[in-house]
Amino acid sequence: METSSIVPWKINNQGNTTSAPLSTTKSVILASLATVYFITIFASIFGNSVIIHIIRTRHFLKTGTNCLILNQACADLIITFTVMTGMLGDDLFHRNWFGGDWGLPMCQLLVWLQFPAEYCSIWSLAAIAVDRYFAVTRPLHLSPISRHIKLVISVLWLWSFASAAGMATMAKLTFVNGTGYFCLINFSQVEMNAASITSMSILILNFVVPLVAMTVLYSIVCWRLLSRDPPGEGAANQDQRHEEAMKTAKKVTRMMIVVVVLFVLCWFPFMCLLV
Repeated sequence: METSSIVPWKINNQGNTTSAPLSTTKSVILASLATVYFITIFASIFGNSVIIHIIRTRHFLKTGTNCLILNQACADLIITFTVMTGMLGDDLFHRNWFGGDWGLPMCQLLVWLQFPAEYCSIWSLAAIAVDRYFAVTRPLHLSPISRHIKLVISVLWLWSFASAAGMATMAKLTFVNGTGYFCLINFSQVEMNAASITSMSILILNFVVPLVAMTVLYSIVCWRLLSRDPPGEGAANQDQRHEEAMKTAKKVTRMMIVVVVLFVLCWFPFMCLLV
């Protein structure tokens, strides 16, 4: 992989001062790419906005899991307005950066601010998995996540910003003759010093650790749901409450497993390229 597409400003024209007319094939490719970008961006803005509106306006939906889903929707919106729109501008309009005393610091700031929302979205899925685990194993009790939901969300964002700070050290400002400056992270040419190795390790761990946690927890949840016998002891009203709680847990767990599978399909190719 020559140049990462994580950061929206990268080298696209290697010093060319003039651009040849676009061929029919390239025009079709760019038009198709623009269509995919606009559809994806619109779907993300619409879908996440609807989720945020529904959870915020319906008090009975303000559970621990739904608060985490709301938090993830906010993080995904941030990704849409920063990363996705930046990639759109980069691939279609070949935007460049600026030099001077503020060029590199602003480039590093941009790179740093690109990653926290992505990390927080991933860790929100892991926190939901923990909440679902307690919902199935202890359906009549609030999970630790639900009891301290504000603290959990605050910790997720603090960790996301702190762990993303190291990525700024790998940002570089590159000058292309006749074109200008470009802000980029070239993962294939990152200097292998302690800071870069630590940052890359944190980047990978922010994917691997949540993925392993979700896989283990949802495996336990599925096993408990499939092997559980109908309750036959205790008072009738408690048995009914238990059954209702288990039905709700099954529905939410199935939905979240689908979300996790989609998450892996979207992120796994990128992580393979890094490794």
